[in-house]
Amino acid sequence: MRCPTCKRENAEDARFCANCGTRLALGRSFEERKIVSILFSDLVDSTSLAGSRDPEEWRETVRRYFSAVREQIERHGGTVEKFIGDAVMAVFGLPASHEDDPERAVRAALRILRAIEGVTDITTRIGIATGEVVADPTAAEKGEFLVTGDAVNLAARLQ
Repeated sequence: MRCPTCKRENAEDARFCANCGTRLALGRSFEERKIVSILFSDLVDSTSLAGSRDPEEWRETVRRYFSAVREQIERHGGTVEKFIGDAVMAVFGLPASHEDDPERAVRAALRILRAIEGVTDITTRIGIATGEVVADPTAAEKGEFLVTGDAVNLAARLQ
């Protein structure tokens, strides 16, 4: 079992990490409550845009959009949680929290808007919400869902 804090491998039946003493979750993922900032970025009018373009051209447009969004999120210390159709959900505050995570999310949003201006003729709506979630900081390395909570829903509604 890998420690979620220091990443050391421990015996499967270990209850605490032999290296740092962190309590290990037996038989389930290691979950915790955290305050994070969620950023949603979603393309405007993508259904009609996709319908009016060649599928390969549209795929390239979306690929460039995803690339520009990911670059700005990671540049500001966020983690891309998932791509949903033509939307991106990101978390600021996982795996490490920063005092300025909400500000980082806003800075990333402003940079996303500027970045896609030069990439294509698309526009995006962005919503950001900060709040308490249940998070599994080890989920990303397993390809799983990172966070759940009302902040996720609020950010999606705001965008």
